[in-house]
Amino acid sequence: MNLFQIVLLDVILLIFPILIYLLYLSTNKNMTTKSKRIYLVLALASSFFSLSVFGVNELSYVQILVLNSIVIFLYLENRFIVANVFSALILVVYSGFFNNILFLVLIYILIAILYLIKRLNKINNLLFIQLCIAFSSLVFVFWIYKFNNDYFYIEKVMSIIIAYFFIVNIMCLMYEVGQKILQTHLTFKELQQEKQIRLSLFKITHEIKNPIAVCKGYLDMLNVKDTRQVERYIPIIKSEIERLLSLLQDFLLINKNNLELDVMDFNMLIEDTIKKLEPLLNDNKINLNLNIIDDEIFINGDYNKLSQVLINIIKNSIEAIPKGKNGKIFISTKLKDNSYYLTVEDNGIGMTKDVLNKMKDPFFTTKKRGSGLGVSLIYEIVEAHSGKIEYESEYGKGTKIVIQIPLYE
Repeated sequence: MNLFQIVLLDVILLIFPILIYLLYLSTNKNMTTKSKRIYLVLALASSFFSLSVFGVNELSYVQILVLNSIVIFLYLENRFIVANVFSALILVVYSGFFNNILFLVLIYILIAILYLIKRLNKINNLLFIQLCIAFSSLVFVFWIYKFNNDYFYIEKVMSIIIAYFFIVNIMCLMYEVGQKILQTHLTFKELQQEKQIRLSLFKITHEIKNPIAVCKGYLDMLNVKDTRQVERYIPIIKSEIERLLSLLQDFLLINKNNLELDVMDFNMLIEDTIKKLEPLLNDNKINLNLNIIDDEIFINGDYNKLSQVLINIIKNSIEAIPKGKNGKIFISTKLKDNSYYLTVEDNGIGMTKDVLNKMKDPFFTTKKRGSGLGVSLIYEIVEAHSGKIEYESEYGKGTKIVIQIPLYE
């Protein structure tokens, strides 16, 4: 391999773990400062390991200069102790290559002194980088001509120094640009979330305003002396108030993320929920078929919230079955891969693909009196239990819901 190929390989081995680190940061918005520092050190340690193991050993002096960029970079990040640790590692790994290791020690002493000067605000970051390159290059050139003048030409030495200059500057610039791009990306995500919050608030205001406006309108028209008006308007006002209370209740539930986790028997929860809904099932003449594991199944869950999930799902199935149809709801359970699977299937009207895609969106509903928060609440609770929920539906044929909850260990 020629000098250019060796330098290119070393640069790739150096930069690739840092790019992975920046990519990881972009997907983890809530990472703490301490975690970021730990992962950065791990990325640089990976660069060091890659260069030491996979670099071209016949030109170890190139690897040393490339590794120096890590030390300079750590000083820029004000990681004084970590920078010294990496300096010591380079000395240990490459001590056999230098005829006199004191020259390599001198390079790191000069860089440390420049860092202390920078800390006193005597020089800026850009000047610090260039001075580190200049001093370490001078020491490197002096070492070459003192001990290896028979093996190096001036053109090769200058090529190495120029490559060293570009490697250090490109690494620092790449990291700075990467951080700016990352910050821009996170800012964009925050703006998108803020936009979604504003839209949700608008929808909440709109949904609450409608029943209040209806109540006000009927109250303005109401003549308390007219018994016919009273008998006609009061039930409408009551219905709108109940709709408003239902909306507020669903909204409170979906925004209450605190779980009261405890070891519970999921089968017992199913039995209790079915008992509560028996009158509703009987009134709608719906047959309920059960195929539940005859055993105690323990999970770590919030009994009340999971009960709310089952009630919502079964009530939605009941409401999806047209009046007069031979309604059926099938509930089955199974164990697989250390998880508990609950399946609820009905022969109701089903959903179109468009409705199925939108049903998770808050405030989307096909019901005249629905709040549009029920399905969102179901997803919220199941995912808070580290579970998954899937809906399958075909218009005219019914709907199938599968819930997966991890078993208690």
